[in-house]
Amino acid sequence: MIQVENLTKRFDDRVILNEINLTVHSREVITLVGSSGSGKTTLLRCLNLLNEPDSGHIYFEGNDLMDPKTDINKHREHMGMVFQQFNLFNNKNVLDNCIMAPMLRLGLTKEVATQRATKYLTKVGLKDFMKQDVRRLSGGQKQRVAIARALCMEPKVMLFDEPTSALDPEMVGEVLSVIKTLRDEGMTMVIVTHEMGFAKEVSDRILFMDQGIVLEENNPEDFFNHPKEERTKQFLNRVIQHI
Repeated sequence: MIQVENLTKRFDDRVILNEINLTVHSREVITLVGSSGSGKTTLLRCLNLLNEPDSGHIYFEGNDLMDPKTDINKHREHMGMVFQQFNLFNNKNVLDNCIMAPMLRLGLTKEVATQRATKYLTKVGLKDFMKQDVRRLSGGQKQRVAIARALCMEPKVMLFDEPTSALDPEMVGEVLSVIKTLRDEGMTMVIVTHEMGFAKEVSDRILFMDQGIVLEENNPEDFFNHPKEERTKQFLNRVIQHI
């Protein structure tokens, strides 16, 4: 579904991503882990050009997103994005947050968009909150609204950028539960997370990033129990208590 070739990104003189290569297959869950500043979020945001790479190629279903002739907004319709800080529209209620993009981008009527929003708000356990002011929601509820909003576009892949890092510990579980349900239903996902136990449970492959490169890549069992690189071992030794 996604093919990344020799992707490079700089901010000023600093190389953030150094010739990254990555393949994401349909129905696969890829998790990006690593220390702060390793390039995880930048890589994720490059996948739909929220951060524009300096060089390399990103192919989504065979289409080169780096080609100037590519309509990136059209492709973003198929790539749901969930942000660390929710990024909801605080001047709109839960339902309006969910129906805006399907109406504006997909041309759905308000009735059809509302039916779709009801379906996905029910999936994340928030059907009874449709008319609620989003400013009155808990952090976990806001993030579940953000997931439902992304699902309302019925994307082919979901991108999650640290979806639990802004939440109180007791709210983390409700968001991770929703993501696990999506995994069980076959949603293709790329997830940046610091929740190592969650990464171990949901991932098909885990990529450890360090200083702008993918230093190690493996299935969860081998990644956690038989890491190859010394830097990976150091990282896991620091976070192993969370597994």
